[in-house]
Amino acid sequence: MNFGTGALLCGGRSSRMGRDKALIELNGQPLWRLQLAKLQAVCCEAIVCGNASQRTAFESEGARFECDVLGDLGPLSGIARALESARTSHVLVLAVDLPKMSERYLLRLWEAAGAACGAVPETAAGFEGLCAVYPTALHPLVLELLDGEDRSLQTFIRRGFEKGLLRAVPVAGSELALFENWNTPADVAPFADTSTEGPPAFCRV
Repeated sequence: MNFGTGALLCGGRSSRMGRDKALIELNGQPLWRLQLAKLQAVCCEAIVCGNASQRTAFESEGARFECDVLGDLGPLSGIARALESARTSHVLVLAVDLPKMSERYLLRLWEAAGAACGAVPETAAGFEGLCAVYPTALHPLVLELLDGEDRSLQTFIRRGFEKGLLRAVPVAGSELALFENWNTPADVAPFADTSTEGPPAFCRV
């Protein structure tokens, strides 16, 4: 069953990685392609949100690309574009640098969301807002925060709770690995020699 809109967030600076994370290859495919496929499997439509400089790379491969509202303002800029561009009432956002995320968990988030409420994973360390379901009703709040000094994703989520538009989804210990992200070349190194016969095990459902 496919639900609302999926939005792959690719607009980070990748400064610690030293190259665009979205274009890192696994088994001959760029990471963004593997991540987008997960969203396409569980969403009725899927888009890629990124920087203007990335447009050609994504559109040349047929992806629906949406440029972040404002550059260099963090993930809220990408979320703002996703909420604005969606043709559905809810958007499932997924950061490109969470390669271990599974389709099964993405489905769990859809099932946890309500008709007028999104769903955000919560760990002991805080909220995992880069893999979460947001209702488009939060779009005005995102724009308000982008126009201010506090553009923290955690602040956005807390404000969403205050408005009754978000609910928490506790992350089990067995699910924590799904949220491991790639920030540096050292994070990618263990997967550099993966087989070309198929996607890595963590990409499968």
